[in-house]
Amino acid sequence: MAIIIDGKKLAAEIIKDLKKEREKIKESIKLGVVLVGDSASALSFIKRKKEVAKELAIDFRVYLYPSTIKSKDLRKEVSKICRIPEMKGVVVQLPLPEKINAPTVLNAVLEDKDPDCLSERNLAKFYNNRSIVKPPTVSAVDFLLKKYRVNLKNKNILIIGAGYLTGKPLAVYFLNQKISFTVLEKDYKNQEKILKNADIIFSGAGKPNLIKGKSLKKGVIIFDLSFNFYHKKIVGDCEKESVLKKASLYSPVPGGIGPLTVAFLYSNLLTLIKNKEA
Repeated sequence: MAIIIDGKKLAAEIIKDLKKEREKIKESIKLGVVLVGDSASALSFIKRKKEVAKELAIDFRVYLYPSTIKSKDLRKEVSKICRIPEMKGVVVQLPLPEKINAPTVLNAVLEDKDPDCLSERNLAKFYNNRSIVKPPTVSAVDFLLKKYRVNLKNKNILIIGAGYLTGKPLAVYFLNQKISFTVLEKDYKNQEKILKNADIIFSGAGKPNLIKGKSLKKGVIIFDLSFNFYHKKIVGDCEKESVLKKASLYSPVPGGIGPLTVAFLYSNLLTLIKNKEA
């Protein structure tokens, strides 16, 4: 029977420790979140971020822009928000509309105000294993691998999808640890054969019901990192019921990686503030 990861419970424990760290910082903290458009998934994530900000006595501000905004104009707005003295962190909520040049916008976030670790400067440090913060998804995965004592050596590790928030950062995380893995694009034609051989799967494809139990080996470990709205419900990439029959450890959607990712976003924010004060 699969162990189902309770991300909400684990995140609550992390946030409890973060409250103690927050109390040591006497100045006011503002976190700005830039939202373009009004996608349901983005609004759901922002709601959770706002709840945690309240717990940590952080002033949470949402800056909303229409989906018609141009890349250069959005970059200017992000730069302007970063220059607000009390603004200790700025998050550009992903995904951005397809016509927006995401790297251009993300690079407008100042290095010491980038808790998502998505600007090229912070990513370069992360790629070279020199960053004081890691992308929140990587921190969440690292936390779970250690907590559940998952051995990565000599395992067939599969990363599905190569997006900004999941696939690419995880690939770098494994490279830095000299761990072999395979990256699979979500529409790869031989995906069932590759899935069948996988011991550990990290899926961030953004495709509901992509992974079904019949395609998996018994005892597989699955971290579902996606967040999709499907038939008015929040789901991941896994067909949950069939996957649970095969998995030994499973992070569900919702309630798995998501809450932990938000907790580590705030952990990064406090780390950046303390580093600036040192």
